[in-house]
Amino acid sequence: MTATPEAPRAARRALAELGPLRPHEKIVAATFAGMVGLWAAAATLGLDSTAVAFLGLGVLLATGVLTLGDIAKEGDVLATFIWFAVLFTLSGQLNELGFMGYLGERLAGALGGLSAAAAGIVLVVAYVLLHYLFVSQTAHLLALFGVFLDVGVKLGVPVGMLAFLLLFATNFFSANTPQGSSANLLFAGSGYLSQGELYRLGALTTAFNLVLYSSSGSPGSSW
Repeated sequence: MTATPEAPRAARRALAELGPLRPHEKIVAATFAGMVGLWAAAATLGLDSTAVAFLGLGVLLATGVLTLGDIAKEGDVLATFIWFAVLFTLSGQLNELGFMGYLGERLAGALGGLSAAAAGIVLVVAYVLLHYLFVSQTAHLLALFGVFLDVGVKLGVPVGMLAFLLLFATNFFSANTPQGSSANLLFAGSGYLSQGELYRLGALTTAFNLVLYSSSGSPGSSW
C-alpha cells in the first residue's frame, strides 16, 4: 500500500483556497442537517418523509439557493424523479386498495382454459410487463409475487419453476424504464442516455432476459 503523507497537506491547502463557507453554502448545510434530523425523528413526531423532503426543497427555493431556472435545466432527470414519485405512490395505493387481489382473481378466471405451460408463460410475461406501473422491485414483489404464484398453483403450473422465474424477473426487469429501479436514476442522471434511449434499450434488455430465462435458464424440468 503506497503511503501518501502529502495528502492531508494538499487537502488543507485546497480548503484554504476555497475560503470560508459562503451564505448559500451555510444554508444548504443547515437545511440538510435539519432534514436528516426530522427524518430521524419522523416516527416519533408523526412526520411524513416526503413532506420533510418538500420542506427542504421549499427552504432552498425561498432563500434563493435553488431557483426554478436551476430545476428547469435538469430536464430528463427531473422528469424521471417526478415519474418515480407518482408511480411509487400509485403502486402502493393499488396494493392497499385491494386491486392486486382483484387482478389475481381475474387472471385465474381468464387463464382457466389454458394448459399449465401456456398459463405459466402468460403469468411470467404479464408479471414482467406490469413493472411499467412500478418504480420499485420490492414494491412489485410484495404486491404481485404472491398473487401470481397463487394463480399459477390453482392452474396447475409447476410451483418451483414459476416461483424461480418470477424471482428472476424481479431482478432482470428493473432495467425496462428509467424509474424501474432506484439504481436506474443514476443512469438517467448521468445524461449519457436520453429518456427515449433508456426506454428502448431497457425494453430490449428485458425482452432478451425474459426469453433467455424462460427457455434455457429455467430451473428443474420443462413446463
